[in-house]
Amino acid sequence: MAGRRCCPAVSDVSDMRLPIVCSQCLRENLASARPLTTVEWNDEGRYESTCSLGHSFIVVVQEQKFELLFDIGAYAIIDGYYREAVSSFASSLERFYEFFVASALYQIGVSVETVSTGWKLVSAQSERQLGAFIFLYVRELKKTPILLTQKSARLRNEVVHKGRIPSRQQAFEYGTEVLALVRDQLKELKQKFPEGVSMSIFEHLKRSRREGDEWAGTMTIPTIISLSRDDEAYNNRTLPEAIEDLRKWMARWG
Repeated sequence: MAGRRCCPAVSDVSDMRLPIVCSQCLRENLASARPLTTVEWNDEGRYESTCSLGHSFIVVVQEQKFELLFDIGAYAIIDGYYREAVSSFASSLERFYEFFVASALYQIGVSVETVSTGWKLVSAQSERQLGAFIFLYVRELKKTPILLTQKSARLRNEVVHKGRIPSRQQAFEYGTEVLALVRDQLKELKQKFPEGVSMSIFEHLKRSRREGDEWAGTMTIPTIISLSRDDEAYNNRTLPEAIEDLRKWMARWG
């Protein structure tokens, strides 16, 4: 993203940095290991770097795409890019629907290959993805899911397809609604399909690794929507509270 930063004290969205810990340092001295380097976020979740002690290492981040995309939307709000914030929040919701569908199908014994092939048939159209989520949710939970309000759905469509530039308030409202939806349905997903969720995480880690990555480390990061955190206070933070925590994170590591 180009343009002047709205907040000179922190880096802009395109310069977001992820602090990572050297896996060799962890093996040698777990008690003293600290984030020793920072890297730019990428799409595959696999990071190669060299720590300050000269160790070359590889780290795979466990967080799913929907977790990372929501954080990217929050970072966009911090820097004043409200259109990008809404777009990222919308993408987070869509990727959550994909994660939900895959996890539910894994739970009932559908193979990874079949799930992947089936999803490709709907991956080009968000409406088809939403339909797949709705009817699988109805079948498995015996109720209809709560979806975005018509107001938020219209805002998303105008931002994504018509180039609308939303206000800061609209970005916050949209993000708050997505946050509530995903948190509630993620809780249901973890309770109803725990083995499927574990399998989805395993498959993500397997896809992120390459041949020869046997010694690659795995790490988690404190995303706003979090599969790995069960802390009720953490998971009940409002979007403004979570964004304030991100500001502190950026001030420390940006």
